[in-house]
Amino acid sequence: MLKGYYSFFTHQTWTPSVNLYETGRCYLVCVDLAGVDKQKIDIEVVGQQLIIKGMRTVPVAVPESEGECGRPRMHVMEIDHGPFAREVEMPQNVESEKINARYVDGMLWIELPKKP
Repeated sequence: MLKGYYSFFTHQTWTPSVNLYETGRCYLVCVDLAGVDKQKIDIEVVGQQLIIKGMRTVPVAVPESEGECGRPRMHVMEIDHGPFAREVEMPQNVESEKINARYVDGMLWIELPKKP
């Protein structure tokens, strides 16, 4: 039950999971960033690398959850938090200046348009 306490180091960055898709006109990168504030996400292109960085805070039990049960105590901490970073190598035929991103329901969707 205490495994989470011994195997987690807050000074380390964590790496979010990514799905990669392709259509006829673009590549799509989907990054699982559940619980991350949209304002804490940075996306940058360096050469052929798409770099996604940010920060996720520790999920905190909401006051309503205390109810009749009382104040919650943490026993296991498996949800990654703290700074994160993920790099994705882009194909050569991406129009870097037309990259678009949107954040929907904890998923960051990045569209990488293909050159004509």
